Amino acid sequence: MNSYLRGAAATADYIGFHAAERPDAIAIADPGREITYAQFDRDLGRFVRAVGDLGLARGRSVAIAWGELYSHWLLLLACEQLGIVTATFLFNDGTEDSRLLETVDLVLSEARPRGVAPERHRPLTQDWLAGVFARPDAGMPPLAALHPDDPLRIVRTSGTTAEPKRLLWTRRMFEAWVERRIWSLGLTRSSRAALNMAFAAAGGYTLSTAVLRAGGTVSNAWIGVETAAALAQAAHGLTHLRLTPLELRFVLDTLPPDFVKPPSLVVCTVGAAVAASLRERALARLASEVVVSYGTNEVLFAAETREAGSEGISTIYPWVEIEVVDEQGTPLPPGTPGIIRMRDEEGMATGYLDDPETTARKFRGGWFYPGDVGILHDRRRVQIVGREDELMNIGGIKMAPSSIEGWVMQHATVGDLGVCSLRNADGIEEICVAVARPGHSETELMERITRAFSDHHIGRNFYVVGLARIPRNANGKIQRGLLKQAALAVLGRKQ
Repeated sequence: MNSYLRGAAATADYIGFHAAERPDAIAIADPGREITYAQFDRDLGRFVRAVGDLGLARGRSVAIAWGELYSHWLLLLACEQLGIVTATFLFNDGTEDSRLLETVDLVLSEARPRGVAPERHRPLTQDWLAGVFARPDAGMPPLAALHPDDPLRIVRTSGTTAEPKRLLWTRRMFEAWVERRIWSLGLTRSSRAALNMAFAAAGGYTLSTAVLRAGGTVSNAWIGVETAAALAQAAHGLTHLRLTPLELRFVLDTLPPDFVKPPSLVVCTVGAAVAASLRERALARLASEVVVSYGTNEVLFAAETREAGSEGISTIYPWVEIEVVDEQGTPLPPGTPGIIRMRDEEGMATGYLDDPETTARKFRGGWFYPGDVGILHDRRRVQIVGREDELMNIGGIKMAPSSIEGWVMQHATVGDLGVCSLRNADGIEEICVAVARPGHSETELMERITRAFSDHHIGRNFYVVGLARIPRNANGKIQRGLLKQAALAVLGRKQ
C-alpha cells in the first residue's frame, strides 16, 4: 500500500498499463460515447505535448475552468505528468474564486475571467481543443522523475462558512488518498462509478482517479430534475454512486414506481450526516450498502459508517488517529463529548495558502482541528455529534441543528431544509426551521413540524420560514451563516 512513496508512477502510467493490457476496456462512459483506455492513452500523450507548449515550468500553477469532462481531465493529467500544479474552478455561473485566479500563474478558460490580465490567460476554445486532438500520435514524451513532495493540486475548502480557504496537495497526499479509496471500497477492473460533481470537489476527483487506476469505468452522470430518473435506470450498470445526502433523497424521491433495485450498488455519501430513515430507504430501494464517509479536505478519509446512519458510530481508518479533547487540548475519557482532533502522517495537509491566522488555529501540534464535536468510544470508534461553531443553546440545552433536521424530516416532506438558531428581542436563542419546496400546505407543515418537536424537551418557541433554496457548499454541507442571513431577511429582522 506504500508504493506511492517511491514517487515513480502517476495516473498516466496506470492508464498506459491498462491501455497496453486491455486496450478496448472502457475508461470513461460519456453521454453518447465510450472512451477506451487505448484512446485515453493516445489522447493523453497529445495533451502532454500541447500543455508543454504553453511554456509553464515544473512547480508553476494553472487554474482550469470546468467544462466537458474528458478534455478537462486530459488537461489535469497532462499537468500532473509535467509537474504543473492544477486547480479546477467553476466559471459558468459567474462565481469564480477571484482569490484563486489572482495567485495562479496561468488561467485556462474559454472567456477571460474578470480581474485576470490578458498575459495570464490562454483561451480554452473548441478550436484549440480540436487542434490538440488532431495532433499525430507521438506517444508520451520523456519526462523528469516525479517526487512524492511535488506540489500537485490546489483545492478549496469552506466547510460550513462562506469564506473559501485554499489547500495545496502534494503528490504524496494525493497518492495516499487514491490508494486508500481503492482499498476502502474494494475497487477493481469491474468497478463502474458515476461522476456527478465537478472536479472542484476533492472527493469526486480522488474517487474517479481511483476507479481509473483500478482499471474500472467512470460514468459521467449528473444529478438534476431531468436526469434523476435516467440515473436511476443507469444505476443497474453501476457499482458505486457518490452522493450528498440531499442528492440521495432526491434520487429516492424520483425513482419510478416500477424501478427494480440493482443487484449490487454501493452508495457513498459525503458532506453531511445521513439520518437512519434515509439510509433505510436507500437500502430498501436502491443500494446494497450505504457507506457514510467522515473526513475533510485537510484529512480526506478519516472514518466511515456502514451499519448505521448519523446516529451511529463511525470506524476510524487504520492510518488516522483521532482524539476528543477539551478546550485546553487535554484528551477526554471515552464516552465524553468534546472537540475532535485528528492526524494522518502521510495524508494530511499542513496549512492553508496565504492564511497564517487560520492555519495557526486549525493546525496545532501536529493535529488538525476540523471544528467538529464528537465522542470517542474507543481507539477506533468515534461518534460525530455536530459542529463546534454550530451547536445551539436552546434553553440551556446544547444540541446540533442536524439532529433537529432529522426529526423534522421524519414528519414532513420538503425539498430541502436547514435549521439554525436566532436570538429574540430578549437575546434568547430560538430555533428557526427553514424549508424549501414543501410538500404540504402552510397549516399542515406547521402541524407536522410541531409534531416533530413534541417528543423532545427543547422548548416550544420556533420559527418556520420558506426559502427558495437552502445554502449549501459543493459537498452539500449547509452554510449556517448564510442560512441565518436568509432567514433574518425573510423575517425582516436584524441579529
